[in-house]
Amino acid sequence: MMYFKQTFQFLFFPVFVMLFSCTTNEPTIIQLPDTTAPSGYIVSPLNGSSVSGNTSLQVIAIDNEEVDTVYFMIKSQSDNNYRNVDSTTNVSNDIWQGSWNTQNSEWVENENYFITFKAIDLVGNTYIAAPVIVKLDNLDDEAPIGYIKNPITGQTVNGLVSIEIEATDNKAIQYVSIFINNEIKITHLSEPFNYNWNTELEQDDLVYSIYAVIVDVDNNRTTIPPISVTVNNQLPIDVTPPTGALTSPPAGSTIFGNASIQVTAADDQLVDYIEFYIDGDLDGTYDCNGPSCSASYDWNTTTEFEGEHVIQAILVDGWNNSTVLTPISVIVDNIDQDEIHPTAVITEPASGQTISGNVLVETLVNDNLEIDKVEFYINSQLVYIDSTAPDYNYLWNTDSLPDDENYVISIIAYDEVGNEGPSTAITVHLDNYDNINPSGLIMYPYAGQILSGQQTISIFAEDNTSIDSVDFFINNALVYTDFVEPYEYDWNTEIEFEDANHIIGSIVTDMAGNQFEIPSISVFVNNIPNDNVPPTISISNPVSGQTVSGTINFTVNVDDNVGIAQVEFFIDGYSFGVVTEEPYSYLWDTSSNIGAHGNEHALSAIVMDTAGNTSFSQPILVIVDN
Repeated sequence: MMYFKQTFQFLFFPVFVMLFSCTTNEPTIIQLPDTTAPSGYIVSPLNGSSVSGNTSLQVIAIDNEEVDTVYFMIKSQSDNNYRNVDSTTNVSNDIWQGSWNTQNSEWVENENYFITFKAIDLVGNTYIAAPVIVKLDNLDDEAPIGYIKNPITGQTVNGLVSIEIEATDNKAIQYVSIFINNEIKITHLSEPFNYNWNTELEQDDLVYSIYAVIVDVDNNRTTIPPISVTVNNQLPIDVTPPTGALTSPPAGSTIFGNASIQVTAADDQLVDYIEFYIDGDLDGTYDCNGPSCSASYDWNTTTEFEGEHVIQAILVDGWNNSTVLTPISVIVDNIDQDEIHPTAVITEPASGQTISGNVLVETLVNDNLEIDKVEFYINSQLVYIDSTAPDYNYLWNTDSLPDDENYVISIIAYDEVGNEGPSTAITVHLDNYDNINPSGLIMYPYAGQILSGQQTISIFAEDNTSIDSVDFFINNALVYTDFVEPYEYDWNTEIEFEDANHIIGSIVTDMAGNQFEIPSISVFVNNIPNDNVPPTISISNPVSGQTVSGTINFTVNVDDNVGIAQVEFFIDGYSFGVVTEEPYSYLWDTSSNIGAHGNEHALSAIVMDTAGNTSFSQPILVIVDN
């Protein structure tokens, strides 16, 4: 989005010159020819994404008068020239859309491709957009993913236990098999991937291992790491439903906006969840997972009709015993009771930004009901009022204003009943003369990437006027200068030091001599086969179900075919430390965490090898008793 905003501000509208006749003394208007090229940016696909099949191509293309034609151009990383692949259709306003059939034989699998477009206006002015880079991936080599949703490792179970598997794939799941103690129990060809395990047929007070195997339609396979549970069928069966009350809002009250529905619940063992119903329809669910629960549910009444509505709540415990609370009636009145002020934010330009030419002041405004208008102020002077939803913008012509000065922009949003919502003012600097540095970035390769063979270094560069040159540096030495888009350099990595980091840098120079040094990146040259083997990891201390106290040594065992880069430790899903060398352990002060999650805490870890391959440990559950 930023590229569009920076480009749009330099659009110029038709210029008219007034001449006076020698005989009539009346002005004659002469329209100068249109020399302003279109501008725009690529909406889809996103830079750095993977594409396959019939890929949608979408761009924004704008002009001071009218864009006539848009063409998509695509080239591979190894090509020197772009190929026109499709003429687009103007679907609405400035949006142009086309498609790219990536399955044609001319396109190479797992190759990186540059996508750009050419926009031509009615008089032939031409614009070529900055490219995006995508990877072609028509063959499914991505393994499915999944986890065991229920039960959790370290849990004590009894009776009929629902083993629930969550499984997803980039295409589709072929089947899911569920194992207990290495014995297959069931294979599902479709969701839900569940198995009702009758633990009463098993021996009590033993630990059982549960895992699952997921296979997608292309036979990619994933084994979900096993969890451990203990069977104990001596626990009493819970037949007592939970109790509770619907405490807010009061029955018969008038509400508006976001209304808070509050419920209290308690159970002799466990309150599992609470369901909230509006007029008999399920509107939301609140997870409790404790012997008592105070739930608050935000109901957006602005989407409901004005008048009477019925609120109801159902309490469910861990044994699926349920209690239906007595329903209440309330009156929704969002018209007469609206005292909520709108919110208003200036999104473009940014505070502190240097601007020039025509500047599009963009806003983000919101209200519980409807926005009536937005007022735009420059240096506290009202300059424009926009009453057209949903985009409240102001095109600000700065050409006639004093240059090299700061200007304060602010807005006030008004809703339908007159509530005001002023924004935070921003300050911008006006500079209509070209002392603006160009900008750019290294599109390819990526920082930290492992490279081999011949590689094309691709630079994206832009300027408020035009680019003069782009210099390429390897390890701080100038190796090439490019004067024409696309700005690329073919780098033979085989002549560089092997198994070493190399620094890629670039300097962009515009026609006024302004320069921008693109932040350098480091890449690793490896012309031998890459390491694609992920490391292994397991938690060695503490063990699942263990009771701990004080400060303990959270330790993992890791292994890799090449080498370990780091291990990151997590407690209850939060990162607590990264260790880059042996021993891979973290000293955990268990007393600092009591209260946030009760006495039970989930421990896990992630390991990354020197090639960037990662693996996740099987989480464990421990009990803190200080």
